[in-house]
Amino acid sequence: MRVAGWIFTLLLGFAAGMVALLAALYPEARFGVLGLGPYPLWGWLLFALLLGALLVFVWLPALHLRAAAEKRRLRRELAKVQKELEDLRKAHPEEVPRIPDREVEG
Repeated sequence: MRVAGWIFTLLLGFAAGMVALLAALYPEARFGVLGLGPYPLWGWLLFALLLGALLVFVWLPALHLRAAAEKRRLRRELAKVQKELEDLRKAHPEEVPRIPDREVEG
């Protein structure tokens, strides 16, 4: 997960640098959306970058927390089933047939 975090951080920094470079090189570039009028292209890209940052820094940790909670629940369930299995093994020991002419090894 640390590698993924670094990759996301580097990509986010690269995208922010590209938006700044675009704003410096082409400040007159505009992009219009119906009903909103023409806005600078770098502004739209900055908006997309902020939405991406929101995804990386808010939604992904929330997804991780949900996955961790599910993992804890499954571990508790597994421990419960293993305890029940041990209780059953203690309550019903397996009988090993003994042959009279052979000694028990071990």
